[in-house]
Amino acid sequence: MILLLHALIEGFVAFLFLFYPGAGDLVPGFGTAEGPSFVLLMKMYGLTAAFLSGLSLWAYYRRRDTGTFLLLTLSLSVYHYLMILVQTLYNPDSRAALLHFLLAIFLTGQYLGRRRESWSEVS
Repeated sequence: MILLLHALIEGFVAFLFLFYPGAGDLVPGFGTAEGPSFVLLMKMYGLTAAFLSGLSLWAYYRRRDTGTFLLLTLSLSVYHYLMILVQTLYNPDSRAALLHFLLAIFLTGQYLGRRRESWSEVS
């Protein structure tokens, strides 16, 4: 379920950044920027969000394959933990860091839950 929610959130962010010119006003920390470099940044972040949304959907559809599921949920968790660090250091608005924190915690929970199952099978 968290993978579908993650895909939805990232897909929405991707849509905003790629197709809505005023997306910077909606996202904490982007409001006052403008110019070609800002547009480039928004498009790159939009593509990143679309890619993460796709990875999340792939993990959801391959959730029965333990190796794929573990790799993707761990990778998504690490990405969000690193984004927490970046958002905390460089963004004065803490809302973005909080969203990444929540996503990281839930994805880590998914990872650890499946990992615990595989540990039980070995013992």
